[in-house]
Amino acid sequence: MNEGTRFDLAYETMPWHKVDAVVFDIGNILIKFAPDDFLQQLFPGDEAMQQHMLRHVYKGPYWPCFDRGTMTYAEAARRLAAEAGGKEADYLHALEGWIELKTPIEEGWRAARRCKRAGKKLYLLSNYPQQGYERLRVKFEDHFGDLFDGGIISCYEHVVKPEREIYALLCGRYGIDPVRAVFIDDTLINVEGAMKFGMHGFHMHESGMMDRFFL
Repeated sequence: MNEGTRFDLAYETMPWHKVDAVVFDIGNILIKFAPDDFLQQLFPGDEAMQQHMLRHVYKGPYWPCFDRGTMTYAEAARRLAAEAGGKEADYLHALEGWIELKTPIEEGWRAARRCKRAGKKLYLLSNYPQQGYERLRVKFEDHFGDLFDGGIISCYEHVVKPEREIYALLCGRYGIDPVRAVFIDDTLINVEGAMKFGMHGFHMHESGMMDRFFL
């Protein structure tokens, strides 16, 4: 299978005639994910605690397990307290507290609605922990509505981006022709993974890109 085109480099605006399906990541495309900001709110005024939680929780060894659906927050909190010191309750606060601090990225939702109006099928493809995903679907139900035609969320499938299997799973489950699909993500390696599978890619790396592209 030939590698897909990176649309944000090849085109100034969306080549609508080339795609039938537009696939969206969630974090920092539709919903803000900013660990530094979250920790400042969760542990206000305690910079040492913020840095500890950033290192051991968000950048620690267990975060990928949440995305893959192989570990619960409670289990991770117990392990971290034993391995890195500190209180289990503090780790759990860092692990769960960010869920309620998430905010929508309206630029991403504008792009999704424009794609829908253009008659394209819309899908989600995201690395996301189960507890966080289930809460965001409730919290942002007015945004999601019936906008999307389906999607793959990593925690339920036990496979994550940029592994080839997750792109194959999405396309196989929904009958998506990779060469007629574009995948939008803020992480370049995930975009490249989709392109290697044969999908087109769009690397969202600065504010305003989607507003300019999806006209």
